[in-house]
Amino acid sequence: MKIHRLSTFLFLCLIGTSIAQPTKKITNRDNYAWQFGLAWMLTDDDGYELNPFSSSQFHSAPFPTRIFVDKYIYDGWSVDGGIGFQKYDPSKLVNDSIGITGSMISTDFALKYSFYKQIGRGIVDPYLGAGLGMTLRTSDRRNTAKAFSPTANFTAGCTFWMSSKLGLQVQGTLKLGLTDLFKSSDYMQYSIGLTYRIEKTDGYKSNFDKSKYKISGHRTRIKVKKPKSES
Repeated sequence: MKIHRLSTFLFLCLIGTSIAQPTKKITNRDNYAWQFGLAWMLTDDDGYELNPFSSSQFHSAPFPTRIFVDKYIYDGWSVDGGIGFQKYDPSKLVNDSIGITGSMISTDFALKYSFYKQIGRGIVDPYLGAGLGMTLRTSDRRNTAKAFSPTANFTAGCTFWMSSKLGLQVQGTLKLGLTDLFKSSDYMQYSIGLTYRIEKTDGYKSNFDKSKYKISGHRTRIKVKKPKSES
């Protein structure tokens, strides 16, 4: 129920902003300087790798628990880093067990590619990413996942730009535990949040900096023809 209310609220915010600016077309550049964001996390750690969309078993919180930062590099490529906190819900599955308490902290570092340029720099900004991360779990002994596990991460997501700077970001990340590959340390993590974009300054200079437009500081001698004397 909490997930449904959160999704409905964010969707209404997106629609409301679009209605408020019906004549304004968002045409951002595909390059920027930084992005900063805050997101709600939904974690699927039920132990069933072949069913990554078991929404009834999502662990979540009523407030944002993930922060992230994105640095643009070149031609659609960027690097992304984030850290998130997730408290286990004892009523949800954790590696095929009910009643497990505790929490997890996850960090992510990824190389991302955005398809924003290819689809016209409008509202929709899809992307793919891959990288590494670390997951630290604090829970009882029934949790068969490793307490500390480095992970290989694969991400797919999309940002829906509500203005030239503010966007709604939705993404899903498959995290494979490298200490026990395709076993209990694997999990899926989803996030829904807001991202703020800082534009890149290009250092533009007008044509008036060119030398042909500059006024010379040297004095110019003007020659005046003397009138011919009458004989």
